[in-house]
Amino acid sequence: MNSDNKKRVISNSNNIEWQRYNNNIFKKIFSKNNDKETSLIKFKKNSKMSNIKKINSVEILILEGTYINEYGKFEEGTYLKLHEENENMVQSKNGCIIFRKINYYSNSDKYIINTYSSSWLQGYGNLKIMPLSEKTALVKWPKDEHFIPQLHWGGEEILVINGTFIDEYGTYEKGTWIRSPHQSKHHPYVKEETIIFVKTGHLIN
Repeated sequence: MNSDNKKRVISNSNNIEWQRYNNNIFKKIFSKNNDKETSLIKFKKNSKMSNIKKINSVEILILEGTYINEYGKFEEGTYLKLHEENENMVQSKNGCIIFRKINYYSNSDKYIINTYSSSWLQGYGNLKIMPLSEKTALVKWPKDEHFIPQLHWGGEEILVINGTFIDEYGTYEKGTWIRSPHQSKHHPYVKEETIIFVKTGHLIN
């Protein structure tokens, strides 16, 4: 599903039905290729991911609620990048929604960042940037900000966290996932304050 990185994909999660993963966990899958998957996952109260040991590399942004794994308990706004996570240690007591990418990484990176308490850095123009890991950041766009035309060397992947992201191809509301291939172009702007999760330069292979 959407496994060809050479193709542009726009997926508005608001128009996707939740798929049952187990009794208390549901998914909206954006992309899947063998054991690699990009998705939104919803945990109901007192949910456990699996009763079977399964080790994944993971990249996670907690959008709502509290997420628990073998490394600790993490609140809304936390970014995790872990080279190993055991699915049978993953749970949520009060419920949560996460954006998750699994098994895209083979290095030993480990990042745990509270984005609600981390500082924004000055970016191009009036943009604010919060680096999260290599080639990955949150970007805050102020109202009515226009960016320069962009060439995506190595591609770009975006999840709209808040607000509405716009380019010459369309308008993307909160919850929209966009994957643009290597050497694609666009001219982005916003009309309201908008925050996006963005990965760049990781789709070249």
